[in-house]
Amino acid sequence: TFEDALQPPPSFRRSHISIQKPAFPIKGWKSCEKLKADSPLSSYDGPCTFLIPGNHDWFDGLATYTRYILSRDWLGGWLMPQKTSYFCLKLPRNWWILGFDLALDDDIDIEQFTFFANAAKQMQPHHNAIIVTHVPHWVLDEYENHENDLKKENNLKELVKTHLRSKVRLRLAGDLHNYTRHSPVNNINSPGQRRTNAKDKPVLIVAGGGGAFAHPTHCFEEQIRVGEDQYVRECAYPSAKVSKNLSWLNLWQFRWRNWRFDILWAVSYFGMASSFFPLCGVYDDYLDNNSSQSLSGLLAWTLRRVLYLMSKIFVSGRVSLIFTIFIIGLTFGFTDKSHLNWRVRLSWSVLHALAHISSALLVLLFVECMAEFVMKEGIIASQNAGNTQSLSTGLASSIFDEYSAHFSHVLEDFHIVGNSTIFQPSEGILKSCRTDERLYEKVSSAFSWLYREAPLLKTALEVFDLPGAIGSTHLKMCKVLCAGDSPCTWSNEFMIYQQIDRLTILKYLSAIGLYFVIFAVPIAGNVFGSWLALSLNLFNCQYDEGFSSLRMEDYKNFLKFKIDCNGDLEMWAIGLKRVPKTWKKGPHWEGNRKEGTVTVPSWLLKTPSKWVPWRNSKKFLPEVIDHLKIKAESS
Repeated sequence: TFEDALQPPPSFRRSHISIQKPAFPIKGWKSCEKLKADSPLSSYDGPCTFLIPGNHDWFDGLATYTRYILSRDWLGGWLMPQKTSYFCLKLPRNWWILGFDLALDDDIDIEQFTFFANAAKQMQPHHNAIIVTHVPHWVLDEYENHENDLKKENNLKELVKTHLRSKVRLRLAGDLHNYTRHSPVNNINSPGQRRTNAKDKPVLIVAGGGGAFAHPTHCFEEQIRVGEDQYVRECAYPSAKVSKNLSWLNLWQFRWRNWRFDILWAVSYFGMASSFFPLCGVYDDYLDNNSSQSLSGLLAWTLRRVLYLMSKIFVSGRVSLIFTIFIIGLTFGFTDKSHLNWRVRLSWSVLHALAHISSALLVLLFVECMAEFVMKEGIIASQNAGNTQSLSTGLASSIFDEYSAHFSHVLEDFHIVGNSTIFQPSEGILKSCRTDERLYEKVSSAFSWLYREAPLLKTALEVFDLPGAIGSTHLKMCKVLCAGDSPCTWSNEFMIYQQIDRLTILKYLSAIGLYFVIFAVPIAGNVFGSWLALSLNLFNCQYDEGFSSLRMEDYKNFLKFKIDCNGDLEMWAIGLKRVPKTWKKGPHWEGNRKEGTVTVPSWLLKTPSKWVPWRNSKKFLPEVIDHLKIKAESS
């Protein structure tokens, strides 16, 4: 938390609501108790923080932002003198920083326009301004093919064009969880002709490296157009090459990083295949069409049957048709509509849906073939018991026979020992354990009854004998569906299907469904992960979904600024390639150090942060990823 990084003053209370900003005097901190309530902010030597709200802050109408930012005095050890969701700060040596609240309308309101227009009257022609907004529209507009340019930042553009004309030297934004810097150029075909210090062409920086996960950089154009001006990207973190390589992680990491999707895959895949259970005679059909057992024959048969089953979904499917339409609609709605035109979007989403439908039907063919294979090869004994409708399975019986022949005496010996020693305690123990005597007797008698009277092990094996249950119910259902030599392999007549009792259908679908889901869920996760990886690297789209799925906490970044004695603005972008996952309390932490009865301000401590990485490693060390110097305008 912020309090662990930099401690607030001793007078800090979490429930405190500020009625005076800045919160002077600061009780409990040496050198800060002499400040008066009307003291200027410049008289405070400690760190301050100013924050603008982002799109997530506006989801609740700025309720949380108001409660924890505008109504509080401290964010850890950082003083918060801010009273509104926007601010204007005058910095040393003729620099200004303007923080705007674009809300959810991607623009400032009239109240902000008036506020900043009045602030601009205090600026001299040679003054320099830094604009801070949440969303980097210069990057996203290019990504969206400039479809919504006329709807965004109209008031802000007017403010920059008139009241802040020739003063804006730098624009900062976040939202995208990466780092990029774009500089203006005279000619987009000559990137070497950069105009870093052009008065009317600010440098554009995205520094959202504090986000929950990293965003890619290769999905966004290196050369962009902002109004009539041309810009070129000079730095990106992570680099475009690294970003592309990270995208491929979705191929094998999507499923285990997003295991909560397993329920969706299981239900949707089983729903798409549900109208075809059981596929009576599917294994015989395979043998008839691929008698040589060749790989090419297998692939050809599989392709024909999948295409045929897919057509049957739309011709005669019921439940399968509902789930198939759901998958098609879901994939189309999920495909990025801001970067792709409608034809590419429709084609790419249909291919995605077909991949899922085909995968579900492939799993269907596999489990049904395996069910008939194990019965045909005698692995599972399923046969008619005389001329009756009942079917007996041999797996549970065979396992129980093996147990009786080789292991039953162990359990019998334990029962005898239990009756003679454990469940019949000595007289001395009985006197001190009278309250447990009935419990011992009940356990002993129950154990004896289960062992001698109830076929406990055999019953349990039959309950969990899924292959046997599949075999028996498969034969029973196929006997009804294929009565009268009617074709039943690839289509189940609805009226004939109604003749099967529901308990048999439920038993079969429950047993076969477990095997179906075991195979279907990993395939579905890999199909979706592969689609994300291809979308990122072939079409440069799905940047948010494709990297949020990876949950990558690395590649953080932040900015450090300095105004030198000449009035020039220097910027260092600091990157952290790997973020520690485990932490420990710092051995040199001085957060509780005191001088007399007044504590030392936390920002004066040599090691103010409470936590350090669990182990030291070079990969956790920060690095300078970019440097920029903007020369000040002479008066």
